Amino acid sequence: MNASAPDHAASAGASLPDLLAGGVPAPDGTVHSDAAIVPLIPSAGRPVAALLVMSLVLTLLVFAWAAWDHHRRVWDDAREQVVDVTHVLEEHAGKIFSIHATSLRYVERLVEDAGWKNIAGDSRFYDRLREIWQASPELESVWVVDTSGIIRVNTVQWPTPALDVSDREYFRAQLKPGAGIFIGQQLRGRISGAAFLPISQRMETRDGRFNGVAQLSLKPDYFIAFYRSLFSADPKTMMLVREDGAVLLREPAPADDLQQGFYPELLKTPEDATGTFILTSPIDGVRRLYARRKVPNLPLFVLYGIDTASIAKEWEDRALVYAAVAVPASLALMLVAWIAIRRSRDLARADRILRHANTLLEARVADRTRHLDRALAEREMLLRDTHHRVKNNLQVVSSLLQLQAGMNPALRPALGDALRRIHAMGILHEQLHRASDVDVVQLDRVITALAREIDNIHQGEGHAAGGLRRVSVVLDLTPLESDLTASVPVTLVLNEVLSNAFKHAYPEGRAGTLAVTLRREGTEGVLTVADDGVGMPDTAAGTGRKSLGLLLIDAFTRQLRGRFLYEATTPGTRFTLRFPLG
Repeated sequence: MNASAPDHAASAGASLPDLLAGGVPAPDGTVHSDAAIVPLIPSAGRPVAALLVMSLVLTLLVFAWAAWDHHRRVWDDAREQVVDVTHVLEEHAGKIFSIHATSLRYVERLVEDAGWKNIAGDSRFYDRLREIWQASPELESVWVVDTSGIIRVNTVQWPTPALDVSDREYFRAQLKPGAGIFIGQQLRGRISGAAFLPISQRMETRDGRFNGVAQLSLKPDYFIAFYRSLFSADPKTMMLVREDGAVLLREPAPADDLQQGFYPELLKTPEDATGTFILTSPIDGVRRLYARRKVPNLPLFVLYGIDTASIAKEWEDRALVYAAVAVPASLALMLVAWIAIRRSRDLARADRILRHANTLLEARVADRTRHLDRALAEREMLLRDTHHRVKNNLQVVSSLLQLQAGMNPALRPALGDALRRIHAMGILHEQLHRASDVDVVQLDRVITALAREIDNIHQGEGHAAGGLRRVSVVLDLTPLESDLTASVPVTLVLNEVLSNAFKHAYPEGRAGTLAVTLRREGTEGVLTVADDGVGMPDTAAGTGRKSLGLLLIDAFTRQLRGRFLYEATTPGTRFTLRFPLG
């Protein structure tokens, strides 16, 4: 067990200069150089330089990927924006023109009810037209034109002066049956001089003949104000375009002139999978990203566009931010690499010293671990041998006491109690000898073996012809672990309690049941022995002199730092022992 002590002394005698020189202590105490055990690390200059190049390349790749990814996201966001805004514009235009299509039909019914004969002088008819005009802030005026193109009533002036509009497009378009709703390009009023957007509908008699035109004048400024509320003065544009390519409305609007012109390419340019397209505007020559939607049930399209130069500028601004981060990071990386290269030799030397120290430490730890494992194995062997020897010595003592009892019958009762107590300790040491862990006692196994042994002692092996015993022992034991210090008193207490129960609880061959339970309650173990016999007279506190068994129980319980209690039950007696675990 101590044969390795010189090895420790030899290892401890190795000096620090020897270790720094690359030496490893030998078993005889000398130090030998062994380059294979502690390899030297060369200068890290080249690996650090290679790492620097790789890091710079990686930084450039990350920057390129981030710039590309942001470019993609900027364009995706722009496409999503033009599609969403176009959808809003289409819903707005659809609602406005649908409402006024209903207003035109209402005007047609008013004309049909009033008739053309007295309509120009009927103030009630004029008031009804005014009600339509006042209900819609986007309306400039309401006009009723007869079959010859003469305006009979309008909401601009009362009484209405004679005014021929037969040359207007919104009137000529309705001369053909089935023309439906017509939306014209911007015009200037011949009475007010204000710009307006005409929307007209053909009126017919019950037999289908032409009965004049109902026309509403929409304010372009209303639409412009709405469109400006959707986006700021950024380079963005919105348009209302008729299905033949005629531009009806555009924001930004021209300063003075009416918005005119036909640009069918706005409607013919194919869209991509996202519903957008890129086109150089035929109106102002600016290249834009567009989206368009058709207004349901109307010959009208809405378009919304963003200047591609503004999209590119947004990406460039962000790319500059990425570059502002990447360049200082690369410079800092180069500085760190330069410092690392300068200190690589010192680090290599420090690493070599640490490797030497680690090798020595691992050798010492391994050697010490071997000695500890050997000592532990020897300790377990000695403890097992001790328990075996104690058990054998107790058997010798038991045999001597049995011989003494046979030679002197008067001492047989007293010696019998002593034999049972010695036998209980022998059972405990037998369990310890067989256990896998010599430091831990399985109380439930010891109690099981002891209860069976006491049962055999008091009732005999194979009692009665059929193997039945008059007192049956029932065990209900929870697995509990304890050390040797606590297990010995618990075993001796249980021996006294069970022996007393067999001797006093069931006199004159009385039958019954002895119940032994073991359980854990918090940090305590609880041992209970309950019988259904006649009871024990000396369980009551303060009644006469205590027996030797009770004195032993009291002494062993104090040794355990526990507490016990005898209780009279109906029938029988219950004994409870509480003791701390661990």
